[in-house]
Amino acid sequence: MGNETKENVVYIVDRLLKNMEPVFEEILNKAISGKDISVREAVRLFEAKNMEIPLLTLVADYLRWKTVGDIVTFVVNRNINFTNECMVNCNFCAYSKPVGHPEAYTLTIDEIVKKALEAWKHGATEVCIQGAINPKISPEFYLDILRSIKKVLPEIHIHAFSPQEVYYFATKMDVSYREALKMLKEAGLDSMPGTAAEILDDEVRKIICPRKINVKTWIEIIKTAHSLG
Repeated sequence: MGNETKENVVYIVDRLLKNMEPVFEEILNKAISGKDISVREAVRLFEAKNMEIPLLTLVADYLRWKTVGDIVTFVVNRNINFTNECMVNCNFCAYSKPVGHPEAYTLTIDEIVKKALEAWKHGATEVCIQGAINPKISPEFYLDILRSIKKVLPEIHIHAFSPQEVYYFATKMDVSYREALKMLKEAGLDSMPGTAAEILDDEVRKIICPRKINVKTWIEIIKTAHSLG
């Protein structure tokens, strides 16, 4: 989006806003000016209809451009799910199997490394490694995964272990979340996914994933990871 296009967008938005419901106009102008909108205002945007919808998308695209420009980046990634045997048993999960289930599996370190090597040979620059919460797996296994991949592929980016897995690892190692993340980072962890968030509302979590970490714990682990770079 060049400067000329940007000016056109601003002009079009300004003209269209004049024909909108005052509340809708006020919310979009608030967003355009860089101010945070409230939850109530966000709900109103979700209720957009008719000509409000193209205007909303136009403003969203303008704010995207204003924030990050037109450069889009991506990575070539392979997901490696090293186990599906799980003791958490979320109500919505179609991937995991209960502990002891005949269809449960756990990959060996060699199998995980092989998958990472296959990914690298096909142009991947990153592997995303996650698994179910398997009580049969020792916390050292997490460290072995990282060290083993980095040993053969030192340049690959390892994006691994959700806050739920970090919680499990820290609990089993009897260390703080900070210490757990430092151990994982030293073993080769480059970044971590923000999965296991599901719906960040404890009342909802009690229904859909009652055995998962609560919102406070999820946020604490994520913030700790950010503080460690």
